[in-house]
Amino acid sequence: MSDKLMQVIVFVASLAGYVALAYKDLATAEYVALVGPVLAAVILKTHLGQQDETLGQIKEQTNGVLDKRIEQGVLKALASREGSNTN
Repeated sequence: MSDKLMQVIVFVASLAGYVALAYKDLATAEYVALVGPVLAAVILKTHLGQQDETLGQIKEQTNGVLDKRIEQGVLKALASREGSNTN
């Protein structure tokens, strides 16, 4: 199930519960205090997942660039030690 769909389902269920309590003139403040953190957790889960993906891409790109630079530096050092040019 996608994260957006999960957010919508949790929100609709929470809203339905609130409307049902309000319709029966029951206390809704406690319900909101209970459901608020649940909604926040579902929304936060999506943002943290996106952040993990972005950090993974950054790590991959950075390590790839550094690996290439290190390889070029080693080749250059070996070439200068052997007195040849490997460009």
